Amino acid sequence: MFQRQSIIQKTMQVGGWTLISRCLGIVREILTVRYIGASALSDAFFTAWKIPNTLRKLFAEGALSAAFVPAIVQTMRNEGRDEIKGLMSLGFVVFEGMVLLLCAVGMYFAQPVIALIAPGFSHEQIVAGAQFLRILMPFIFLISTSALLAGPLQAVGKFFAPAAGPIFLNVCYIAGLLICLKYRLPITALCWFILCGGVVQLIVHIIAYMRLNIGFGLCTQEDLKKFGYVLVRFIPCFLSMGVMEVGIFIDTSFASLLSKGSVSLLSYANRFMGIPLGVFGVALSTILFPYFSRVSTYAPKRLGFYLLEATKLVGWVTLPVAFAMMLLSQKIFITLFVSDKFSLAQAEQAGTILVVVLGGLFFFAINKILLNVYYSLHHTVIPALIAVGSVITNTFLNWLFIDYLQAVGLALATAIAACLQTLFLYGALHHYIQLHLYFPNLVLFFIRYFAQLAVIGFAFILIYHAIIFGLVYCSAPFFITSFGFWLWVGPLCLLFMLTLYITRSWFGIRILFLEKD
Repeated sequence: MFQRQSIIQKTMQVGGWTLISRCLGIVREILTVRYIGASALSDAFFTAWKIPNTLRKLFAEGALSAAFVPAIVQTMRNEGRDEIKGLMSLGFVVFEGMVLLLCAVGMYFAQPVIALIAPGFSHEQIVAGAQFLRILMPFIFLISTSALLAGPLQAVGKFFAPAAGPIFLNVCYIAGLLICLKYRLPITALCWFILCGGVVQLIVHIIAYMRLNIGFGLCTQEDLKKFGYVLVRFIPCFLSMGVMEVGIFIDTSFASLLSKGSVSLLSYANRFMGIPLGVFGVALSTILFPYFSRVSTYAPKRLGFYLLEATKLVGWVTLPVAFAMMLLSQKIFITLFVSDKFSLAQAEQAGTILVVVLGGLFFFAINKILLNVYYSLHHTVIPALIAVGSVITNTFLNWLFIDYLQAVGLALATAIAACLQTLFLYGALHHYIQLHLYFPNLVLFFIRYFAQLAVIGFAFILIYHAIIFGLVYCSAPFFITSFGFWLWVGPLCLLFMLTLYITRSWFGIRILFLEKD
């Protein structure tokens, strides 16, 4: 029922495509810095882009999948593929109708929306941001339609289109940046290229969906009943995911009150944190969700055990990645970003923000898994209430930290709020849903893993500094302060992860998904 090797293989498949997308994302960010840097205008662009991009996460990676995928899985299992045609038709009409209305409102009230989200912006920034938003807003319709088509694909284990779609988006984005840089085009031209990327991503999903030979069909009375159940789940899922995304806008609102470029610096730091989060955290949660939905039907008590193993796997991957990126945070921005439009001081500040954000990497990743557990058990109210509490906490901490820590304080508030959300999600699973969570096993795992990290990590830190010393002695600045730095650090980091994998049994570490059948 729970094929662990299949899960790892599919996670690696989805994660591999996501890794390609994130690598393209790094290229995209480097070009973006050279195009607009970290300035008042870049703040306006990132604020406008954040609106449809956040709505994408809300629909494509959030409420739409959480509400729709279990219904698709159940219908396919009980009645066959052909029986989802009417359900898909209803989903398209209702959900995409809602999105179209949202797009129209966002485009018509673009200036008030930007002013509401970023109260610290000047009039010029608000006008520029509104212009960008009017072009970018239809992006959410394209991506949410892709998410709707991805539901049946995920239900039958076809993850190529959902995973590879963002690659095509990034290719269009990068092509737009290169053309805009070469011909010195305005940011509005880049917005049109981004929109074209959304069109290409939708086409990829349409082709993949057509290959399933499902299509759409007329709605029956039974379809209406099923869809009513989907809507009942969608509303609290939307609220749960929605208040989480509101927290991002609150961070932007606070950042707009700081010096010009602060919104951009937070965005750049979050993008780098999003690399491991997307490559592994989002990929694993995407793969596990259909499995959780099946397990909750056949053997719901086993969910606690699978959650334990998923938590161990998330910790095993995210903790060393976070530690390594913290160590290299300053180097990331100094070697890749410093230019005429991005100063050394800004690189150092962005590196500090990245260190703080990475402190929440494990919690950001595991929260996605925990939410899927709730949704697979058809519990939607509890995570929504916890998400509301998380946003309130984040807002209070933003207010508390902003005067003393500036943008770093906003990042710290977000990480702390994610940590508290994790604790409450686990606590509610144990106390209210009575799911056995194997806490002693989890504590023992982390004790052993931290021992392994301390030993192996210390050895690799010594190797890293020894290589740096040798390069300084040999006067090789290309391998210290520019792109050449990553030619040896990248393989060193891969060797670090491989060593953790090989030596895990020495420390008594066993993770279900990493063991051979």
